[in-house]
Amino acid sequence: MRTATTTAVTDQPGGAVATLIRMLLLGLTLLAFTALVVPAWSGPLGDAASVLLALFVPPAVLRARRATRVLFSVLALAVAGVSLHIGTLAPVWQGLHNAMLLGAFLCVLQLLRTVTHAGPAIGEVRSRLARLKNRQAGAGFAVGAFGLGCFLSFGAHAVLAPLLASDADERRRRDAALASIRGISFAAFWSPFFVGVAFVTHRMSDVPTATVIALGLACAAAALAGDLALSGTGPRGLVRILHSLLPLLPVSAAIAALFAAIIAVTGMSAMGAVVVGVPLVAAALIALRGIRQAPAILRTSVAGIVYGSDELLLVVGANVFAAVLTGLPGFVAAVTPLLQGLSAFPLLLAAIGIMLAAGAAGFHPAISAAVLLGVFDSLPGAVDRLALAQALIIGWSLAVTISPVGVTVMVAGQMFAVPYPRLLLSRNLTGALAVGVLSAAGLALLHMVRSGALLLP
Repeated sequence: MRTATTTAVTDQPGGAVATLIRMLLLGLTLLAFTALVVPAWSGPLGDAASVLLALFVPPAVLRARRATRVLFSVLALAVAGVSLHIGTLAPVWQGLHNAMLLGAFLCVLQLLRTVTHAGPAIGEVRSRLARLKNRQAGAGFAVGAFGLGCFLSFGAHAVLAPLLASDADERRRRDAALASIRGISFAAFWSPFFVGVAFVTHRMSDVPTATVIALGLACAAAALAGDLALSGTGPRGLVRILHSLLPLLPVSAAIAALFAAIIAVTGMSAMGAVVVGVPLVAAALIALRGIRQAPAILRTSVAGIVYGSDELLLVVGANVFAAVLTGLPGFVAAVTPLLQGLSAFPLLLAAIGIMLAAGAAGFHPAISAAVLLGVFDSLPGAVDRLALAQALIIGWSLAVTISPVGVTVMVAGQMFAVPYPRLLLSRNLTGALAVGVLSAAGLALLHMVRSGALLLP
């Protein structure tokens, strides 16, 4: 078994810059949590959190990867140019407000990964998956990543990678990595612990979060079923794989019930429910395992906050860029005529296709999603809002599997010891295109049903 790779997800750089980033993001998270719990204070606390997010940008740029710096610099230059043209910084401030809660969201996700990864259920799942037969192993990586990814996101790679034998050849390691990426991508169709779901439901607050999650789960189940059918996994093999994931069922059910209750009672978006709910889940799990574990878990979690600074930097840039661009006089008016008059299917296909193309070009999905939201706001009634929300989430989820700078692919390459460029031009690319087209068709049908154009018997 290969065990050395599992530490890479939690090893974090030190230094003054990383420490400053942690302090700023911890302060932002505390402000966002308080604003959600006490809505009457949300105005001033949101402003303070946005200021901390602005202060986060310079140190985050200093420690970012080269690709992140290049993309963020392009966004910053575009924002500066448009802001000078329109003569106001109001859209910049609005973009920071839009991204503020995402900073807290990414911080609490690190806490959730740390707590769940340290639990006995993960160890038992790993042990059971390791006993699968060779012909079930590929499907096991996809289904395992789907189940684990719902809570650990790309951290699921670190749990699954050691299941490969130490002498596994590159082809087997590549196939396992690709299956793990697909499983995590399908989990991102619905799980509120992924940025895509959180971002879209937060920005589209008129669409019920619970309905988006339920629809996403149905789409994810269909995509996963198709993937398993193509790999030749039969019912007996699927039962063995699902049995391997049973230790996750109690904690999964408890977490799902808590988040459903938070959303139902408060009406929060998925992102807000995660920010409020994860600390409660973490406290409960730590209490059940023994309070003595708390210091080590919290130290690991705080140290890991800096790991997501690249993604947060791009999300901040994307939100500010989208706010400035959609506020540019004439932008929406120039784009809208290109889409007016089109039916739901080509519009949904265009939305998913644009996100895939932007992802393949190295742009963070938050950029294309934010711009598309601004454009579709000028086309009221053209596409059902629930169908549009799910299309953007699916486009986001698929885009990160083919992005040359996607964190999911990069971590998979590291965990499975496969050069990550070899994970880009693969069956996952054709699979993303096929799932994108089929999703657009299915969501167009949903649009027709909800709009009354198609009556069900």
